Amino acid sequence: MSNQWKNYGSTLLATSDDSSDVCDNMIVEHINHKGSNWTAYVNILCIVAGSGTLGIPYAIRQGGWISILLLILSAIMNVYANTKLIECLYHNNVSRRTSITEVAYDAFGNAGSGFVNCFFNATCIGAPIVYLILSGENFKKLFEDNFGIDLGIGTWIFICGGMMCVPYVMLKNMKEASWLSIFGALTTGLVVVVVFIASLMELPNNRDKEHQIIHLRHMPIALATAFFSYGGNVVYPHVEASMEHPKAWPKVLGLATFTITFFYLLIGISAYATYGDDTLSPIYKNLPAGLAVTISVIMISIHVLMALPIYLTAFALEVEDYLSINVATLGKNREFTYRAAIRILTLSFAISIANVVPYFADIMALIGAISQGVLLIFMPIVIWIKLFGWDSINSWKEKLWVIFLLMFSVIVTFTGTILAIYDLYADITDHK
Repeated sequence: MSNQWKNYGSTLLATSDDSSDVCDNMIVEHINHKGSNWTAYVNILCIVAGSGTLGIPYAIRQGGWISILLLILSAIMNVYANTKLIECLYHNNVSRRTSITEVAYDAFGNAGSGFVNCFFNATCIGAPIVYLILSGENFKKLFEDNFGIDLGIGTWIFICGGMMCVPYVMLKNMKEASWLSIFGALTTGLVVVVVFIASLMELPNNRDKEHQIIHLRHMPIALATAFFSYGGNVVYPHVEASMEHPKAWPKVLGLATFTITFFYLLIGISAYATYGDDTLSPIYKNLPAGLAVTISVIMISIHVLMALPIYLTAFALEVEDYLSINVATLGKNREFTYRAAIRILTLSFAISIANVVPYFADIMALIGAISQGVLLIFMPIVIWIKLFGWDSINSWKEKLWVIFLLMFSVIVTFTGTILAIYDLYADITDHK
């Protein structure tokens, strides 16, 4: 693989062979915003682990105990496919591409770019919508249980979105967003420990709960939730671009994914073992009222609100690059004005959708099936094959592995999307 990575880690960020003054200024700006491997690690941890931590126990309930093996398989597929994705950014050995959309254009032209863009935008906007729904539910529960204040989930979604408006507008890149990730990663670890201990303490009182080895009917939904829980590769090119030593990307991604998987297994196994087929999403709905629930609600709310600007920043960077919104082109004041306007409009859209369809588990599964089934596994591998060639895979075992990944992701995307839409429709009609 080294012959394909000889330019890996290049600081050249031009999207073409053109060496204009604007590109030169972008390169200088990028070099001055480098972060450590540790920063990249916590960025990935914060982006990926938050809502998945609360949704994985319910995913295991949907698929049965077999979902644990599928969760581990999803982690392995994530590392493999998104190592390939970062390789694609350096495919021409001249300049570094900046996103999955650009390499999709290099591989398949406008059709590929447009196809990926649909799923890219769905993920970058969809994940923050899930986070807004979750944080709205959390604060509603917190203030109802502890203070008797019921403002309604819609009001809390507006409040949470408003709180994130300032950091989202002010943070220009992933390096500047790293302090959000540090707090987000710490809160995730704390939530896992709290729910793990609380579940084990409740186990003696739930010996009668039923458990299934496998639920074939809901297996695609469980896999879609798992895909969402590892989703984040729309942000990975920006995270890797912020690294001082980008050659360490495979190691950083692998370590972060291992940590996330450990969190998921710890909380998923303990929760499903305790609550069985009565497991709910988010998992703290199963926990008895008290300090454990309060801590979990506060910590995970902080986490998802910290992760929200990171996802939206990835979307904003794509839009701003397309519209040439940068200091070199517009000057400092106009650049900030345009950037603020675009980001406020984006956040307002996410808040509006979260209010209209406030169903956490259903939206999580739907986004996982539609977007992550395509973006997380399928497209990075297909793009890599188109850019480097099928014969670049030397081992027949690896070729079989690649074929399996492509077939697996297509099946999960198709069946998971149908079932997720059905479940969402059922919840909307039941609510009405």
